[in-house]
Amino acid sequence: MGITSGPNTIKDGLIFMLDAGSNRCFNSGNTSATDLIQGFNCSGASGTPSNGTHTPNTANFPVYNPIYGGVFDFDGGKGINVDGNLGSFTTTSICLWFYKKSASTEYFFDGRNNGGNWFLSNYTSKNYNWSEALTYNYSETYDASHTSFLNQWIFMVATSDNNGSKLYLNGNMVTTLTSTSSDEDFGVNYRIGTRYTTSNPWSGYMGPIYFYNRVLNLEEISQNFNSHKKRFIS
Repeated sequence: MGITSGPNTIKDGLIFMLDAGSNRCFNSGNTSATDLIQGFNCSGASGTPSNGTHTPNTANFPVYNPIYGGVFDFDGGKGINVDGNLGSFTTTSICLWFYKKSASTEYFFDGRNNGGNWFLSNYTSKNYNWSEALTYNYSETYDASHTSFLNQWIFMVATSDNNGSKLYLNGNMVTTLTSTSSDEDFGVNYRIGTRYTTSNPWSGYMGPIYFYNRVLNLEEISQNFNSHKKRFIS
């Protein structure tokens, strides 16, 4: 069956999952992928469909790369559109294994097609920027090419509820925001690796992508990190 979600990945509250390591999700030569939780089709991002019907661009879908047990390869201006309705929540956790190759401004995620938030890298002098609220740099002086940020696998988790938001890297909390939360309207046509207008695409790889309708605690985040650590970090 291939890799699905790691042997010990937290399942409680999991509403969406992509993992190119699972042949039930994605295979070499495919131009779309299947969400492993609700079965939503995920297609090549194209245009700005708002909350209407998305018309896929098969050439825009990231290609399968067999490295690290199978990953989404975004090189060449790719992006994913989630065709199903992921819903709207006031408590969320977004988890992503990523490998970034470029120091330019690029999108992790963007939900503005359907009223949600965006999540950028290297925007407004921040290595991480979730809706200009939850932000983080690897050093006090912003460095878009910081060696801890590029050309290596990182496990990132952003959580949010009415108490605020937290950002975790490789199982450790690095910053918190208690005054404002980044609650998420995922909705229809949620974008992964591209802007909602299909621009500023991700350069590099993405491994497993998980969305939860609840806040994961530190122990659960560490468990998710360790579940795939041997796969991505030697």
